[in-house]
Amino acid sequence: MSGRRAQLVAAFREARASGDPAQLAEAALALPQAQGFGTHPGELPAYLHEALLAAPDDRTRARLLAGLARAWVYGGEAERGAEFAAEAQDLAEEVDDPVLTADVLDAALLAHWGPDDFTDRVLLAARLEAVSAHLADPATRLTAHLWRLTTAWECLDVVAVGRQLRALELLEAEAGSARVSFYVRSRLAMQALVVGELDRAVTLLEQVVEAGRSISEPDVDAVLHSLAADLARQRHDVEALRVEAAAFESFGAAEGIASVLAEAAVLWLDAGDAGRAGDVVDRLPRPVDLPADVDLLLTVTCTAYVATATQRTELAAECADVLAPYSGRAVVNAAAVSFHGVVDDALARVTSDAARRSAALAAYRRIGAAWWADRLGAPPPAAPTDHLVVHLHPGRGETWTVGRAGATFELPDLRGLHHLHRLLERPGVAVPAADLAGIAGGPREGDLGPVLDDQARRAYRDRLADLDAEIEEADRCADPARSERATLERSALVEELAHATGLGGRDRRPGATGERARTAVRKTIAAAVARVERHDPAVARLLRDTVHTGTSCVAEPDPSRAVTWVLAGPGANTS
Repeated sequence: MSGRRAQLVAAFREARASGDPAQLAEAALALPQAQGFGTHPGELPAYLHEALLAAPDDRTRARLLAGLARAWVYGGEAERGAEFAAEAQDLAEEVDDPVLTADVLDAALLAHWGPDDFTDRVLLAARLEAVSAHLADPATRLTAHLWRLTTAWECLDVVAVGRQLRALELLEAEAGSARVSFYVRSRLAMQALVVGELDRAVTLLEQVVEAGRSISEPDVDAVLHSLAADLARQRHDVEALRVEAAAFESFGAAEGIASVLAEAAVLWLDAGDAGRAGDVVDRLPRPVDLPADVDLLLTVTCTAYVATATQRTELAAECADVLAPYSGRAVVNAAAVSFHGVVDDALARVTSDAARRSAALAAYRRIGAAWWADRLGAPPPAAPTDHLVVHLHPGRGETWTVGRAGATFELPDLRGLHHLHRLLERPGVAVPAADLAGIAGGPREGDLGPVLDDQARRAYRDRLADLDAEIEEADRCADPARSERATLERSALVEELAHATGLGGRDRRPGATGERARTAVRKTIAAAVARVERHDPAVARLLRDTVHTGTSCVAEPDPSRAVTWVLAGPGANTS
């Protein structure tokens, strides 16, 4: 038993010995101050219930019922907590005391913290804010603003997030309380991490540490570890990641908290220890067996990230099934002090669904979460394997499927992908660059024909006008794949015109066909590999190591690296 908890229990026993019901109630209500979130409540519910039976009036009974709700929710049994929260609300309505109403609304919010309770939570948080607005007590107003901030993050309401953060800063200035400063600074640090302002986040984290030293909140260490872990991830500080991973795993295992273990697995993976990350997720309950409580989305999204990276395909699919109903939602930890991305991010990783990926990226752009957007652009680090399977083949529609098995992604129909595909189909066989330059239909980068005549110039200008209109229409219809294809073709046409004309628009003298073919093929392959690199740097490096360009081009696999290239997809047409 911790020192703080032992003191509170001793005070309760003294109150019991006094025989004063009011003193017993106050001592019982102080007990949850020593209970950290997710930890087993131990004897606290029994003590609270004892005080409840002796409560002298309805107001005290409502407060004790709210305390029981908190103890059970913090102990991971939200269903039990909900029963006591409902009783507390009924009594509070009869008493009609704003301070009491605010207290029981906070307990009701805790008991309705699961992903299926979001609508109820928004309504309860709005009601709590309305009740607290006319109360001078800083602690009550702090609770109200924190709940409104939490629901704003959950639905990615950037305006509401900013408004609640500003309200918290004003409250901090008015209250002059270390406790208020701890909560305000920690939420400001979370927001700084979300938008990638790392220097500001470091300063705020230092302020959180300082405020935390002078208060006796049970979750101080949990908040500090959450913020430190998020900072380490964005800095890719491997040493710090390993320290935090070990701390999360130790605490999660000791307390039996699945969400903390799932976070530990993510930290191990980001630290480069995919084996240990996989071992941790293997110890977790199956996603379908988890309760739909406050930790569900956090636990399952973390599990999905690790499962995808370590090729636990069955587990990843289970995660996707559980997460699908919550598409469009953000993921925050129980204290809403750590942002864990959006549900569509996890779904995109598991299913390689382009629409899910686009939705996640749009959400990240809306809130300014550049690190999260970049992270989605590259799959999680793969577990070590003796044999690598890599896809590079036409996908659905006018796209190509590229990437490691279990972590593929979609790219537009780039000319360089056609070149790579043909070379990988014939490893060790030299293919003239001039032959490659004629593979794909449509306009060609580095055209090998004669210098453009007037008719060709007019055709190019007409095509550029058509592409401008197509890009505008695609952007208007929110079709990024179509817009990108048209933009790439437009850039290629502009480059061809630049090569074909000199100063003042005069014709250039054509150079050697072989040299122009070599340059054109090199550029298109480099452009395609650069696009691959945005999603998976390891596959891009493999392509650069394997494919060599020149007047003749060749794919020369490294015999020391076991790689299988999957070059055929459904309905493939690479010619």
